[in-house]
Parts: sequence; C-alpha cells; structure tokens
Amino acid sequence: MNHFLTLFDLIGELARRRYQTAERYFSALGLNHTEARLLTLLRKEDGVASQDALSNRLSVDRSNAGRALQRLEQDGYILRRKDDADKRANLVRITPKGRKAVVEISRLRKKMAQSFFGDLKEDEAGAIVDLLRKALTNEQDEMRSNLP
Repeated sequence: MNHFLTLFDLIGELARRRYQTAERYFSALGLNHTEARLLTLLRKEDGVASQDALSNRLSVDRSNAGRALQRLEQDGYILRRKDDADKRANLVRITPKGRKAVVEISRLRKKMAQSFFGDLKEDEAGAIVDLLRKALTNEQDEMRSNLP
C-alpha cells in the first residue's frame, strides 16, 4: 500500500468536502466561498489591496476573482477604484458592511471547523498541522527547484 498516494487522495477529498461545507455555511450570509475568502483576505491586508494581488493570493484566475469582486461591490461589501499610481490596476477597499461580514465569516469558520473535524482532539490537529506544513514546504521547494 502506497501511503503517499493515499494521503495525496485523502487531502484532495478533504479539500473538496471543505469547499462544499464552506459553500453551505457562507450561503447563510449570501456569499460564496470565493467571496468570503476575498473579504477575509482583504481585511488581513488592512482593508485595501490591488485586485491582482487578491487574485494571486487566493490562487484563482483573474476572471473568477473579478466576478466575485463585482458581486461584492454590487452588494456594498467593497469599493473599487483605479489606482492613482497605475491607471491599469484596480484598488479594492473593504466597506463597513464588508468588515461586519468578516466578523460573521470568522464566526462561521470556527463553527465549520469544529463540525468538520468532529472528535479530533486539539493535540491531534496540531500534529497533523505540523506534518502538512512540512509537506507544503517540501512541495514549494520542489516547485522552486523546477523553475527554468
């Protein structure tokens, strides 16, 4: 039995289930997973970031990020304007409504994680986190070494 393949597949299944769970939870706020992630990331960036930076940080393509940001703007969660320094770039700013939503998103994320992992104990979760961070570091090192 190849434990690496099993782990690789298990991580993929967990990612799919996490996404589906997040979609369900965030729909109570009228948001989808990408919109909730964008608002959370924008708040971490002190409320202002370029549209390209947000797209890159989320690892989603620009068109998907653009659609999500358009919806967030229409619903009053963010404001977008041209960057004075680079007229080709859009700056995104979170609104008070967006900040309020981030508080609810955070609350839902905690509830979601507790539900998602059920009986897993805190120290067990910590051990898994350490191992997954090690795997992530290995993967990033591998990607860097394969650059031209």
